[in-house]
Amino acid sequence: MSDFDPSRTVVIANPASRGGWVSREWSSLTSQIRRALGDVQFEQTRGPRDATAIATKRVEEGAETIISLGGDGTHGEVADGIASAEEGRAQLGILHAGTGGDFRRTLRSAEDLGAACDVIKRSRAVPVDLGRVDYLDDDGEEARRHFLNLASVGMAGMIDRIVANASRRFGAATYAIATLKGSLRYRPARVRLTIDGASRGEFTVANICICNGRYAGGGMMFAPNARLCDGLFDVIVIESASTLRSAPVLLGLYRGAHVRSRLVQTFRGAEIVVTPLSDDPAWMDIDGEAPGTAPATFTVLPGALPLLGVPEDVR
Repeated sequence: MSDFDPSRTVVIANPASRGGWVSREWSSLTSQIRRALGDVQFEQTRGPRDATAIATKRVEEGAETIISLGGDGTHGEVADGIASAEEGRAQLGILHAGTGGDFRRTLRSAEDLGAACDVIKRSRAVPVDLGRVDYLDDDGEEARRHFLNLASVGMAGMIDRIVANASRRFGAATYAIATLKGSLRYRPARVRLTIDGASRGEFTVANICICNGRYAGGGMMFAPNARLCDGLFDVIVIESASTLRSAPVLLGLYRGAHVRSRLVQTFRGAEIVVTPLSDDPAWMDIDGEAPGTAPATFTVLPGALPLLGVPEDVR
């Protein structure tokens, strides 16, 4: 990959991110980014999956750096678009402007926009793993997409839907409120878990998390030991239980202490298959979005995405 070239750089922004903050601050944001990075180009998304289409098109047209300005859903879509390009190769930069902002926690990205731009401009890209998932969309049709941070089966997909329909968003508090609502509505799915061809058992799940990054849900540390460049997913199985038994697990998620609970099992692997065994929907979460349900197959693609600003301790 060549050194950073603003003339071959495209910023893909989600104007709806952070409750419309990106749209309201658009003029100021573009001015700040151009001061920091030079005369880069900008694109705004208009709806779901638009970031994927824009990223694919721009990479195939010769862009060398694609910068995602938005939340985890936008970052995941942009990564999907880069990976889906039939021609060209581009590196990804992250500028956080979302509600939860979980992937940037793994990267330890700067909150200050200028400092985050400086990381993009000065760092060298590291080839990180990317996830690919095959699942069923909401119409019951087979679908496939890539994910950057984390995908899961269970309550998280329902929580995503609650967050998406929230009239107002307040960062991590939005996810905490949605988690409480989701726990009251969710009907636990019974699933079979297969890892690298070996059955790992049947579970009635609150969530099965397939982790490339460490955080999700507005700061919950689902996979404390996950690394971006090891060619493996960290798999976290959280079994369903009563509210009383589940409460310590939920609280422990914010410190990564949940992995010590008897309700939690951890595995590692490169191909994960989740097969529903009950009629209750096994809701999917993919990088903070809820596109469908299991059955699902998750496959790690080692070193598939050049990413800027990756710290040594998560490689």
